[in-house]
Amino acid sequence: MRTISVAALSFILLVSGCAPEKSETATRGNLHVLIAESTAPAMVEQVNQFLSIYAKNGANITYEVVSSEQAIRRLLRDSVRFIITTRPLTSAERQQMPVVEGFDLNEVLVAYDGIAVVTHHKNPVEQLTTIELTKILSGEIKQWNQLSHPEGMKGTIELLFEDSSDVTSFIDGRILHGQPVRKDAERTGSSLQTLRLLVERPRSIGLVGGTWIDSARVPAKVLNIAETRQITDTTYRVPPSAFGKFYSPHPANVYRTFYPLKRGIYVYTFCPVGSLASGFGAFVANKDGQRLLLNRNIVPGTQPIRLKVPQ
Repeated sequence: MRTISVAALSFILLVSGCAPEKSETATRGNLHVLIAESTAPAMVEQVNQFLSIYAKNGANITYEVVSSEQAIRRLLRDSVRFIITTRPLTSAERQQMPVVEGFDLNEVLVAYDGIAVVTHHKNPVEQLTTIELTKILSGEIKQWNQLSHPEGMKGTIELLFEDSSDVTSFIDGRILHGQPVRKDAERTGSSLQTLRLLVERPRSIGLVGGTWIDSARVPAKVLNIAETRQITDTTYRVPPSAFGKFYSPHPANVYRTFYPLKRGIYVYTFCPVGSLASGFGAFVANKDGQRLLLNRNIVPGTQPIRLKVPQ
């Protein structure tokens, strides 16, 4: 029978508080997990892999796919113990956390990925600058031939934009900076829906969580993106050597912050030491869980990695 690694046990020991009831351990008990929609394929795989090992011990994990905002709200209401989000909690949100004896809030930045900009698979356009992307989203650019590299593409740019999602929050904060999305954008409910609609519309463009590209199993072209704005947000600032150059959301480019649409993926647990929540968090953070992420083209956040630079 497999056991949790030393790295996993180290994670558990970071969780402060009193021990759970004897009926629950790091590999036995019941847990409901909220997973940010744009990370769902990779994080559902984490759940399934953990259960494939520990279900025989009595581990029972259910999950629900929601937005990061919904997950955080429910954590603050003390209705869940484990969430996966694509943004960190703010200082104000941390102060709203309930006080429960023996429980503590724990945060681990488990991975990094990129928001992918996608077009129809037969679209000849290969690349966009972040300035062009901003103008497409705001409606200042509405025709393909207005781009600096249209590659012969013509007609109206049909924008597919997720509504009230992690992608929306990312774009609002990192690209639009308060500008509204163009009014004629077609709203979608998920990265999967965006990709499926993309196939039917040769002149469309959308933004999706990078992990959905392979998981959706639909043809789509992922564009290379160049940072061409001078931004004040230093969270994931593109280094000067990469400024103005085009990069794909390949893990090596995300890791080095050459790809400008980089973001973090966070695990939050609110639980006592030795609980199933801490055990599952340890699994995601240890080498087995991190290897699963890398297999999904997501950059591991807690383990040393060696990435092959794309040619």
